[in-house]
Amino acid sequence: MAVLGVLFAHCASVAAQEAYPARPIRWIVPFPPGGPTDTLSRILAARLGDVWKPGIVIENKGGAAGAIGTDFAAKAAPDGYTIQLGTQSTNGSNKIFYPNLPYDPIADFEPLTLLGTACMALVIPNSIPASTPRELVEWIKTQDGVGYAAATGSSQHIAAELMVKRAGLKATLIPYRGSAQAQPDLIAGRVAFMFDNLPSALPQARAGKVKALAQTCASRSPSAPDLPTMVEAGFADFVVDGWYGMFAPAKTPKPIVDKLSADINKALKDPESLEKWKTLGFDPIGSTPADFAKRQKDDLAYWKQMIEYTGVKVE
Repeated sequence: MAVLGVLFAHCASVAAQEAYPARPIRWIVPFPPGGPTDTLSRILAARLGDVWKPGIVIENKGGAAGAIGTDFAAKAAPDGYTIQLGTQSTNGSNKIFYPNLPYDPIADFEPLTLLGTACMALVIPNSIPASTPRELVEWIKTQDGVGYAAATGSSQHIAAELMVKRAGLKATLIPYRGSAQAQPDLIAGRVAFMFDNLPSALPQARAGKVKALAQTCASRSPSAPDLPTMVEAGFADFVVDGWYGMFAPAKTPKPIVDKLSADINKALKDPESLEKWKTLGFDPIGSTPADFAKRQKDDLAYWKQMIEYTGVKVE
C-alpha cells in the first residue's frame, strides 16, 4: 500500500506539472504603462499567449524606481503564477541604493532568462540647437542651469550624472516615475535632455518628436547602426549598459522555472518578435537561469562602482 501511495503521489505530481499553467499567469511590470518594460512585456506576452493557454494578465505596479512592483513580485506565492519583467535597477542596483529595501533582488528571486541589454540614447528637444553631445554640452554651458529627466536611482540617472560630471555642467535632476511620464516634458522643452532606453527613445526620435544624439552602448546597437556611441562622440569610457530579464519568486519549483525559461526564450527569438525588437531598438539575447543568475550577481560590482563615481544618491 505504501508503494501504491508513493506511486500515486508521483503520478499526481507529474500530472500537475503537465497541466501547468492551469490558470492565467500574472505578469508584473514594475513601472507605469507606456515605458520600455511595459512595451517589451506586451510584445512577449502576445507571443506567449499561444503557449500559456489560460492567458496572461499584465499588471503595472510603478513607483519607487520599480521597487513597489518588484517587492510585490518577490512576496508572491512561488507557484509559477506570478512572474516579473525586471531591470538591472529593480533586480540589481536598487540593492545598493536602498539599504532598507523590503526585498532582496538576489535572494528573493529565481532568475528565468536574460532578455537583452538595455543601453540608452541621449535625447533632447528639437528646440535645442545641437546635433551632437559636444554641441549639447556647449549649449548647456551658455544657460543658467538646466534640468534633465530621469527616474531617481535608475541607469538613466547614472548616465546623466556621468555626463554632467565629465563635462562640468550645471544640471539638475527632474525626477519622473518612468520614461513615458518624462517624454511629454522633453518634447515640449521643459527639460533639456534625457538618457532614455533605446526601445523607448528610438520610436520618438524616428517620429521626429525628439533628437537622438548618441547611444551609451559599448558598440553601436544593430537596431541603431547610424547612431554614434558616446565614446565615438568624444566621451572616453562612457558606457552604461543595463539589462532586462524575467524573474519568478524564490523557491518556485525547478520544473516550472525551466519551463518558463524555455518558453520565454523561444518567444524571444520568434521571427515576428525579432522584427519588432529591431524596430524598437532592443537587442534580444536569452539565457539559461544559471547564466542569468551569474550575470545578475556579477553586475552588482559594476553598478556599485558607477554609483560611487557619479555620486548618485536616492534621498
